[in-house]
Amino acid sequence: MAYRALVSSRMATWSCVITTTRLPVAMAPLAFVFLDREVSGGYTRGAVMAAAYTAAEAVGAPLLGARLRSRPFRREIAVGLTVCAVVFGALALAPAAPAPVLVALAAVAGAAGAAAPGALRAMVADLVPARDLNSALSWESSLNMAGWAIAPALVATAAAHGSATVPFFVAAAATLTGAGCVFLLPEKTGRPEPAGLRGGVAGQLMSAWPIYLTSVAAMYLLATVELALPALLEQRGHPIAYSGPVLTGFALASIFGGLLYGLRAWPGGPEPHSTLFLYAMVAATSAMATAPALGVMSALLLVAGLCQAVVLISRNLSLQRALPTGLHPLGYSLQYAGSGMGYGISAAATGLLLAHTRPSITVLIAAAVTLVLTTVALIRPRRGAITPGGTPAPAAPGDTPRRRTR
Repeated sequence: MAYRALVSSRMATWSCVITTTRLPVAMAPLAFVFLDREVSGGYTRGAVMAAAYTAAEAVGAPLLGARLRSRPFRREIAVGLTVCAVVFGALALAPAAPAPVLVALAAVAGAAGAAAPGALRAMVADLVPARDLNSALSWESSLNMAGWAIAPALVATAAAHGSATVPFFVAAAATLTGAGCVFLLPEKTGRPEPAGLRGGVAGQLMSAWPIYLTSVAAMYLLATVELALPALLEQRGHPIAYSGPVLTGFALASIFGGLLYGLRAWPGGPEPHSTLFLYAMVAATSAMATAPALGVMSALLLVAGLCQAVVLISRNLSLQRALPTGLHPLGYSLQYAGSGMGYGISAAATGLLLAHTRPSITVLIAAAVTLVLTTVALIRPRRGAITPGGTPAPAAPGDTPRRRTR
């Protein structure tokens, strides 16, 4: 089995760091909302804190990711995570602070740990052989989706049976644990770059624009589905309480799809996989928006969850191939920022559309936007792939210099 190659103490530590640092990120937006509800009885300040956290992540990821090109990975990750943990602790201890202070703390928490996801993803190339990278990134995606599946229930349960500050204590403890465990991993060794690369860093990074664009597209569609689902269920005459179980099924399908994709190297390569399954995700969500029966809607979202997992992993693999090793952390950080931008833009657009049109139309518009962005990402001159050492690989026999799908 492919995942047997990942069984090692270093991969176990890396998995622990991934889990303990991604869970707080998944908890934070909903935790801000519950905190505001408990302190002030409203939701506005919590929504603003969640927006500040997400926006700061999108800005901080590329800025802090750029620092990793010339600084030790473990130290930079640990410092950022420690700052994030301290801020989570401050939010738990001072939940009634003035609104500007709380919003500022939320932004600091989002920015401080924003480089960690890209850096940790880049580090995995030093932990497993190249042939097992597909399985490692699939495992990472499954861990990430598991965190997003668990986080809402964890936050809601803590807020309902304890206090809205409990999730922040949990987030602080988890983040601090991840910061400490980082030093049990080997220092990243792939950072040195070829001498000829330094003058064209921006060009190298921007050459992967189709991957960043599909990151925006995928998260745009995902956010619309998550935010519009309760209203869509109500439109179809179903209880909105079913949105929780349906979205949990979506997350579980993504976990299963990620694990399945990592079992082997599938024919075709990651680039066509990303495009094909993003189109399939668009088709599934479009059909879900028009389906009247709850069972059909749920089944179509399960299909969309499976497709989403393949899109996430194949995008990561494509970026691994498209950029030289020294630019992987910054490239992953840009991709992470793009995903955050897609989610944020979608949240704003969904709120606006739901106020002026039906939920089904809102989802169909998001599917159309994703379809257009995915198609635009296909338009790119063909170039040689980048090998792990940062040098262009020779074109395969039969390759033509016309177009290369992304």
